Parts: sequence; structure tokens; C-alpha cells
Amino acid sequence: MKKTRSIARSLLSVSGVVILVKLLGFIKQVISADLFGATIRTDLISISEGLITNMDYLLVQALSTAFIPTYLAVTAEEGEKGKRFISDCIKSVFLIALTVSVAVFAASPLIARILAPSYSGEVSAQLAKYIRILAPVFIAVTELALFNSLLKANKIFVPGELIGFNQSVIFIILAFTIGKRVGPDTLIIAFITYAVFNLLFLSLYSRKLWSIRGGNPFRSEDVRRLLRMMGPLILGYSLVFVNQQVDKIIVSGLGDGVVTAMAYAAVLSNFVTTFVGSLCGVIFTYVTQHIVNKENDRAAELLTGSGIQMVTLLLPVSILAVLNASDIVTIVFARGKFDQTAVGNCAYALVGYGMMFVPAALRDLFSRFQYGYGDSRRPMINSSISIVVNIGLSILLSRFWGVLGVTVATSFSVLICAVLNVISSRRHNDRLDFRPALKCLPRWLLGAVLCVAVTFLGRRGLSGIRPLFRFAGIVLVSFAGYAAVNLPLLKPLLKKLRRR
Repeated sequence: MKKTRSIARSLLSVSGVVILVKLLGFIKQVISADLFGATIRTDLISISEGLITNMDYLLVQALSTAFIPTYLAVTAEEGEKGKRFISDCIKSVFLIALTVSVAVFAASPLIARILAPSYSGEVSAQLAKYIRILAPVFIAVTELALFNSLLKANKIFVPGELIGFNQSVIFIILAFTIGKRVGPDTLIIAFITYAVFNLLFLSLYSRKLWSIRGGNPFRSEDVRRLLRMMGPLILGYSLVFVNQQVDKIIVSGLGDGVVTAMAYAAVLSNFVTTFVGSLCGVIFTYVTQHIVNKENDRAAELLTGSGIQMVTLLLPVSILAVLNASDIVTIVFARGKFDQTAVGNCAYALVGYGMMFVPAALRDLFSRFQYGYGDSRRPMINSSISIVVNIGLSILLSRFWGVLGVTVATSFSVLICAVLNVISSRRHNDRLDFRPALKCLPRWLLGAVLCVAVTFLGRRGLSGIRPLFRFAGIVLVSFAGYAAVNLPLLKPLLKKLRRR
């Protein structure tokens, strides 16, 4: 009971912070769309920032996923050994990130031509300039991820979620002080400022957990074990990186501002997927602890129960996002320099992204479950298969559906990866029982039908009123009907909320 309450407190604390951060993030994006719109210049900034954040995602995801089980195993043997391990990690991560940063800086003209082959020489040169400016930031965001992983491994989750809050506050301050004078380059300044500030914030917050010591970090057997586990993860996430860059290459040829519009749709989608990822990160720590303690029954029970609750919560969100994408984009972004063309492109992209919410939760839960058993190879293979499918579908569907085809392909690949992860997870723990999920299917289907029916009736009957009021009415009625049908499935979560 004590462990259950601890998990509930962690989940609810993280949930509250993520909601706050994402709401502030909405304000940030509304201000950005109003001030800068969707133009070729914002496309260049989006592509250059995307390169660094995608590289960050590549190394950070591999690092954080491999770090937690390695750190828990090291500290279980000897507490003082953990600080030596952290010192070696800080130094080795810095050296790796520095090498990558220098390589990106030197190869920026070539990278610019690869990322946007349809751009003219002058525009490509400007893109290369932005890439050079942002290349050193990779060092800061990588070290930042290490300190965040260290805190999570010690069951301290909230500070890591606050980095998004800091990012939004920094941008909003800069937007109001220099936004009109500096223009879209404010986005670049904000990106650099937030990375440095958050690195200082988390390094100081976790100061009692680490120290820098002498010695060659790559001689540490624990660091080598970490790097060996990261190898397959990096390969798998490299394909994610390639996939995201292929999407940018395809979309950059669809017209000025389309890259930016797709990025804003990703922001809306990330409101959900980041929330899901944060919760999965909390669950991963507790599931891994059960695995380390050889409590396979409890690990399996926690995973399947969390999966059922994730599906129950995310299914109506996905349906409403897909069917009301135009209203959502209009409400959030349709003002200032964000014109109707940008609204249309963004709405099409959101339709495709909205299909991934449930599969993304299952993919993350079951991939992390396998990482808890020290298996990074099988999730990498599953991810690789889905990404190859994604790239092929993006190229094919973009010819017919434009940016919608690209985002539909992304969601379909996430679904494939989720299914493969669920199947391969049973190789590590045969206690996984999916029969409770099958019993939930009738309620999920009935709730989904209610959401679809309410949306179509609401959009037809309320077509003459403002999008905000129409969407609010549809959401309230849909959630009420869905909750009435699925209340028995939500009772365990509601009990945790009541205890909290």
C-alpha cells in the first residue's frame, strides 16, 4: 500500500507540473505564432532547432533509458560507487557531446543542403549559419539530460519537468522585450538561453548527488557497460532521427511556411505525448525497481494496469483531436501573422499526429519494460522496422495528401512499434496477462462511438457559433458520455486521486 501511494504521489505531482508547463507552452506558441507567423525564415529556424533537438533526442533517450537501470545496479552494490559512476558519466558525456558538436559545426553547409535540398544557395547558407550558432548548445542539453536522469533514478521527478516551464518563461520574457525588434531570431536567442539556464538549474538542484573526480572515465567498467547498453539504443534512435529529418526534407518542398505549420501541429500533439512520456518515465522507475528486486509478478501487474489506464484516458483525446483539428488550431494560433493558409496546413498535420496518442503510450510503456530487463536490442529492432515503414509511407502518402500524409505515416509507424513491443515483452516476463485489456474493449468501443457521434452532431448543429464555444461544448459532452461508459475502468485511478 505504501509503494502504491508513493507511485500515485509521483504520478500526480508530475501530472500537475506537466499540465502547468504545457499550458504555459501554449501561451508561448500563441505569442510566437502571433509575432512571427509561418514564413521561410521561421522554417529555417525550425529546421536548425529541429536538428539539435533531434540529435539531443537521439543521445538523451539512449542515455536516460540505459542510465537508470545501470545506476540502480551500481548503487545497489555500494553507495559511494554511485558518485564515482556519476563523475565518469559527466565527463564521458561531455566529451561525446563536444565531438558531435564540433562535427556538426564543421559540416554545417553540407548538412543544410541535405536537410533542405530544394532551397536556393542563399537560403541554404542562412540555414547553415543557424546550424553553426546552435551546434554548441548540444553540449548543454546533453549534460542537462544526464542530471535529469540522475534525479529520476533517485525518484525526484518534478525538477526535470520544470525545465519546460523555464523554457516558456524565458521565451515569453524575450518575446515581449526584444521580439519586435529582433524578429524571428528571438527564437534562436531563447533556445540558447533556456539550455544554459536549465543546465545550471538541474546541476545545482542535484548537487548533493554528484561530484567531479579525476581519472579516465572510459576506463570505468560501469561506464563501458552503460555505453554497451546505449549502443543498440543509439542505433534505434538514429533511425528515429533519420526519419524526422526525412519528414523535414519532404515537407520543405511543399511550400514556404509548411515546415513551421507542421512544427506547430507537433507542439499541440506534444502536449499529450510529452505528458504521456513523463508518466511513463515515472512508471519505468518503479517497474525497474520491481525487476531489480526479482518481483516479476508486481512488475507485470503494474505495467498492464498502467497500460489499461493510459488507453482509457487517451482514446477520447485522440478522437477529439483528429475530428476537431481545424477548430483547435484556429483557437490556439489563428491570429496576427498566422494566416488561414498556415491554419489549414497545421490542421492537416494535427489530424495525422492525433492518431498516435494511444499507440505512443503503449510503445513507451512496453519498450521501457524491456529496458528494465537490460534488453535494448529487441526494442531497437522493433523501432527500426516501424521507422523503415514510416519513411516509405511518408514518401508515398505525401504525394497524395501532402503534410497530412507525412503525419499519418508517423502515427501508423508508432502503432506498428507498439504492437511489436507488446509481443516481445512477453519474452522477458511471462506473467504479463492481457486478458483484462480484452475485457475493456467493449467499453472503449462504445465510448469511442459516443465521441464520434457527439462531434459530428455538434459540428453540424453548432456550425454558426465561434470555434472556441463549439469545441468546448463538444469536449464537455463527449467526455461526460465517455466517462459514464468507462467509469469502472477509471475507478483505480480515481481512488489514487482521492487518496492524494
